[in-house]
Amino acid sequence: MPDTRTYSQLAESIKQVSFLKELPDVEEEERGELETYLQDLASRQESKFDAIIALIKKCDTYVEALQNELTEIKENLDVWKKNKEKITNIIKYAYQNELINSQPVGVKYQATIKRVKPRLVPNFDNWEEQDRVEFGLRVTTTVTRIKDDTVVDIKEEEVPDKDRLREALKHNSSSAPGASQLVPGYALVYERRKRLTV
Repeated sequence: MPDTRTYSQLAESIKQVSFLKELPDVEEEERGELETYLQDLASRQESKFDAIIALIKKCDTYVEALQNELTEIKENLDVWKKNKEKITNIIKYAYQNELINSQPVGVKYQATIKRVKPRLVPNFDNWEEQDRVEFGLRVTTTVTRIKDDTVVDIKEEEVPDKDRLREALKHNSSSAPGASQLVPGYALVYERRKRLTV
């Protein structure tokens, strides 16, 4: 059955709508616009409803455009991070092969290459069964409800004991899994040139 209330009655009830008053992070001007939209809806004029839907479609357009822009920015960010990593690795490789010293200097910039903690490459998938027993850990994750401590899920997985493995590889222990290795680590720090070349 259609609502027989007059426009003035509808407008009065709109003023009582609490959700507009309680909206967080909404400025007074924006709150006024939202109240206008609500009054336009209550007026039951088709043109006013069409105008409101057009605004929603405009929002959709902006959201989609910005989403695409965010995706593009993320892809570009990833590419530039990879570029930096590749170029840094070239400098480290040149140092490892004694093509440059540990403190290369340019006209504007200088850098320092130093050894850091070696990176562990476990290659866990290639371990023999006895290696898994000797250098493996079984991690159990239990998910329970706070309300009644009901167990929802239990997950078990095998992972390498990285601390033990690192120690064994550091001391060239023959018991360490053959697939695992320590890769020498180098850090590159660069800055504006400060020192003079002789």
